[in-house]
Amino acid sequence: MSATELIRQVAALPPQERTLFERLLREMESGTGPAGQASRSKWPDFGQRLHGIYGDKVTPDSQNIIDEGRGER
Repeated sequence: MSATELIRQVAALPPQERTLFERLLREMESGTGPAGQASRSKWPDFGQRLHGIYGDKVTPDSQNIIDEGRGER
């Protein structure tokens, strides 16, 4: 989708939805609010949990695999 198409679609939104979209966009740009927060703070530490459950059987790459699945790498 081009930027022009996106602008047209946003302009066609009802005023309340357009305002919400604009607010979320500003939050993403400024890094405030849920849209701009680092995703790492939202996720539990599954690597640590795996290590607690399975001990040394967990490979060192377990956290990397989890992060990659989350789209963080």
